Amino acid sequence: MSVVHIASIVEGDGEVEALPVLIRRVVTEIDPGVTPLIARPFRHPAGRVQKSGGLERALSAVAERSPAHAIVVLMDCDDDCPKELGPQMALRAKQARPDLLTAVVLAHREYESWFLAAAESLAGKRRLAPDLVAPATPENIRDAKGWLSQHIQGAGRYSPTQDQAALSQWLDLNRTREKSRSFRKFWKEMEAIAQMAGPNERQV
Repeated sequence: MSVVHIASIVEGDGEVEALPVLIRRVVTEIDPGVTPLIARPFRHPAGRVQKSGGLERALSAVAERSPAHAIVVLMDCDDDCPKELGPQMALRAKQARPDLLTAVVLAHREYESWFLAAAESLAGKRRLAPDLVAPATPENIRDAKGWLSQHIQGAGRYSPTQDQAALSQWLDLNRTREKSRSFRKFWKEMEAIAQMAGPNERQV
């Protein structure tokens, strides 16, 4: 069994629990022979990361705290264009830590847009309606969290800290890849990370 060590930077409390779930599922789907060892994500507000020196400091802090083969940076792009902001941040990450594989992924709008892409697979989960149907263009919806809340049965709203990790466990990965360009980017980065694992665990 091959092993790859993965650290990460996220912006929300929900992603702290959800991203390891998603990484583990995707890496295992890509290569069942690879075991991802995932450090607890480092939470850092997106505004600070995007400022000059912010991403660089965050990467250094994560590398010192959690030695790893790769660091995943996952942020919501909100109204920014991921095609523009993503490459800029990826270049900064590579320049800051050329010794590590750094994967910068910007979820189009927000992480929850990936849930919308394969909403049918989440029907009946975490109080979501049993007849849940994905919107035609999930990444065009500005407030994916609000969309999920509108489809919660009974009282209450969607909560990232309570629901995000669980929904990440049930999400149909193939359907999400089909419907979401930003998730396809995430998948591609995970493929590169999975390829780093060798027949023996590298000492880090």
